[in-house]
Amino acid sequence: MDNTPRYNNAPYPPYPGFNPPVHYGANYQPYTIQPGPPPPSYVIERPPSNKLPFSFFSSRASTIFAILVVIVALIGVALITAYKLNAFGNQTSYYQPAEKCLPNKTLCNGIAECSEGGDEAGCVRFRWDNSLLEVMSRKQEDHWLPVCSVGVANNFASYVCQRFGFHENPTVEVVTVNDNPSNVGLYTSGSSDTIQGSLDSGACSSGRFLSVRCSDCGIQKKSRIIGGTEAGAGDWPWQISLQIHSNGDYEHICGGTIINNQWVVTASHCFTSSVPLSYWRIVAGTINLDQDRVVSSIAAIFKHEKYNDNTDDFDVALLKLTTPLTFTAGVQPACLPMSQQSFNPNTRCWISGFGKTVATLKETSNVLMNTEVGIISTEVCNSPTVYDGAITPRMMCAGDLRGGKDSCQGDSGGPLVCLQNDRWYLAGVTSWGTGCGQTNKPGVYTHVTEVLPWLYTKMEDSRLLPISAAFGLRGKEIFRWREIGDLSCGVEEEEDAFAL
Repeated sequence: MDNTPRYNNAPYPPYPGFNPPVHYGANYQPYTIQPGPPPPSYVIERPPSNKLPFSFFSSRASTIFAILVVIVALIGVALITAYKLNAFGNQTSYYQPAEKCLPNKTLCNGIAECSEGGDEAGCVRFRWDNSLLEVMSRKQEDHWLPVCSVGVANNFASYVCQRFGFHENPTVEVVTVNDNPSNVGLYTSGSSDTIQGSLDSGACSSGRFLSVRCSDCGIQKKSRIIGGTEAGAGDWPWQISLQIHSNGDYEHICGGTIINNQWVVTASHCFTSSVPLSYWRIVAGTINLDQDRVVSSIAAIFKHEKYNDNTDDFDVALLKLTTPLTFTAGVQPACLPMSQQSFNPNTRCWISGFGKTVATLKETSNVLMNTEVGIISTEVCNSPTVYDGAITPRMMCAGDLRGGKDSCQGDSGGPLVCLQNDRWYLAGVTSWGTGCGQTNKPGVYTHVTEVLPWLYTKMEDSRLLPISAAFGLRGKEIFRWREIGDLSCGVEEEEDAFAL
């Protein structure tokens, strides 16, 4: 059991011109390269004196004051100019420009009413527990309908999955639905550049609907976390190490979870420092960072727009990889949970990571550690003796109230996975906690089911980003290219088109 006090990390090592991160509370925080101890400081008290070295209104004082004002002004102009010229590195993917939307916009009606099309993304979900494909009706906001098994193109399921970055052949089944006595569903009605725009509602005469699984995820194809043990090869093939380049080498900062061959889920609080995109990479396919592994650079980083660095609410981020991963026994995706899927209290789940095995250590672990934890109810976790109301609907707690089993610094962004229906689902993203392994201070994880719409929206809305990155576009230029680019030709036509 670890009874260390709340651990507050040092900031990232300073890169020239980069802003240090703000304080975001007592959370696990990304592991950061530890600086040497600061020199001691002393306060020398002197008796008060009314004497000044010179009069403020003297000509000498006025001259010095004027010089200081000019210097400060020049520094300010220089900083603004450097920022405009992107002199602090490519910040492209940390934040997207805010969308401008028409007043009283309607979600998923097949008509883009926001500048970036965000109102027409994230209009698909997969319902627990038969993976029923549902699309929001374009006639009624927040009304979800299943897709008829007949009356749609044969490759419709592939078309849907590819829009979210799933390029495997999907598994498609035909199922009945008990809570739809009228058999109302969706069928192909025409051509559109959105999923919902090509569908219309009506009665499915067969009473049978599409069940779609976009990938063969959550399978351990295998031949220290606080209180944990070393993981075996292939135990957690979706685990990655998020690393940053520093002092001529790469250092582990956070964990993350592969969800398909080009997207990784991690935590927003891993990116509180302004670091060029080219300094980041992910390492996958290994249980020992000193051994053979798969390395990929990152094309884009998306932090949740509502992330609060004081409360760590909405602590989730998406990484889009420059080059898609090749799946092997050691590199596999975890399953995203489905709509309405729940992880009830006392469910036994697992956490893994390359973080610290003891909170007081300076170094993280090169060996992947794992341990079993139990889901703790929000009611218990919000009690005065635990986290006293700090747990929001986007958070979930897991661990052992007796202490001893927990995540720690360096595990941030990593997976909390639970086995359901013989597959491992990403239930949570390691976010924060008081200390590591302390009594009544379990780990707090971003509740992935609660942020599913955001994940799907970002994956669908960012399909053009690798093309933009390949052309070296940055910042608002990427999104302008998306607005004015010809989306009806070339690779996009091949990706989006499906037979009607």
